[in-house]
Amino acid sequence: MGRLTTTLLFAVSAGLLLMPTATHAQIRASELQSISQTVDGTKVTIEYSRPRLRGRDVVWGTKAVQWGEVWTPGANQATTLEINQPITISGVPVPKGKYAVWMIVAQDSLWTMLLDPEWRQFHMDHPEPADRHIKVPVHADSSAAWSEEVLTFSFPAVTARGATIAMHWHRMRVTMNYTVEPTLSELLPEAEALQYVGRYVIKPPDAADTSTAAFIVTYQNGGLKARFEPEDTYMQTFALMRVGPDIFTAGLYMAAEVFADGEVYEVLRPDFMLTFSRENQTMQFEVRGPNDQLYFSGHR
Repeated sequence: MGRLTTTLLFAVSAGLLLMPTATHAQIRASELQSISQTVDGTKVTIEYSRPRLRGRDVVWGTKAVQWGEVWTPGANQATTLEINQPITISGVPVPKGKYAVWMIVAQDSLWTMLLDPEWRQFHMDHPEPADRHIKVPVHADSSAAWSEEVLTFSFPAVTARGATIAMHWHRMRVTMNYTVEPTLSELLPEAEALQYVGRYVIKPPDAADTSTAAFIVTYQNGGLKARFEPEDTYMQTFALMRVGPDIFTAGLYMAAEVFADGEVYEVLRPDFMLTFSRENQTMQFEVRGPNDQLYFSGHR
């Protein structure tokens, strides 16, 4: 060992004894990042260190990331994924918990993500696939339109039922869709739903308002649907989603003109809370806002 190498090692060792304080944190080649997304109360958090290209023109299929390698999409400690409620990723159920994230890197677009409940691991540990791993198929595309200098996780698409996770580095983009367990559903058994079906005359809260409108409730495709007459350009046909006994909120469809096959993209709780009641065999309702403000009422 040369004198220069010995001196360098001594300097490094001495530096380790003088650890940086919180106000003088160590600068790393791959800095730590945390990103999270909440959907319907379910929070997904990804924590990872971000390697950089640092002038490399090729990453995939090289010493940096070899084909067939069990690789963590990050650096330093293994990348982790933490969820506070069960979710389903690419059709695979994933229980609540925290996992180390590994990917089996393939030359084609069919990669496999391994979620390891033993999440405290170094990024070079490269575990062999084991029974403890949750194996999730993910899609890889090596022809991304732009090159990402720093490895980046994101949630490029979010719906009322889930989101898309994307990992992008260089021109490789790996994506997977996940869904959450919904707290509300637009589905309701027909025997329970039919009591609400009908045409309701709307009564504005202002007695001086003489406008006439109707609120139409129907049962289609396993759930209650509602619309205004004349048509409301924003809500159009929407789902009535049960919150409690006789209490519903509105679920807006992605494409109202084809709502039967559409997807609920927004739930208007607590901005639109509809409560049915019965008086003298007459079904009626009230719609109130978040401060219990009466928007309008109606009777059938």
